[in-house]
Amino acid sequence: MKFKNIKNKAKIAKFPSNSRSITDKFPPFSSPFPKISHAKLIHLYRGALEIFLVFIFIIAATVVGIDLQKNFQTKINIDFQREILGKDLNFWNDFISQHENYPNAYLQASVLEYKLGDISKAKTYIEKGLFLDPNSAEGLKVEQLLK
Repeated sequence: MKFKNIKNKAKIAKFPSNSRSITDKFPPFSSPFPKISHAKLIHLYRGALEIFLVFIFIIAATVVGIDLQKNFQTKINIDFQREILGKDLNFWNDFISQHENYPNAYLQASVLEYKLGDISKAKTYIEKGLFLDPNSAEGLKVEQLLK
């Protein structure tokens, strides 16, 4: 028999050994950046952090400056409005001193005192105005507002 000497040669297959060592500086995979010492790297990070902090400080100062300018403009507007209200109140006080029996003058003075923030004087004026004209619808509305 011719096939007797052939033992399972098909079962025993050996793979070739192709092991090679890869060099340290293989050109396609080498780092494009030069090696930097840790001290130099920390120095670079510190410089970047300082630049970032200065940038943040400049932005914060700009935002605060803009907000301060808006607040200052608002204050100027409020002061201007208070000045106008003060002039109007002086007019109505002079009018009341000349015409003590005019109830709408007391109503106007009461509203102006309320806008200026003096609630006690506003109540005094509205009480005098309602004493002169107890049926005044506007006077009753202002009295409800002051309570």
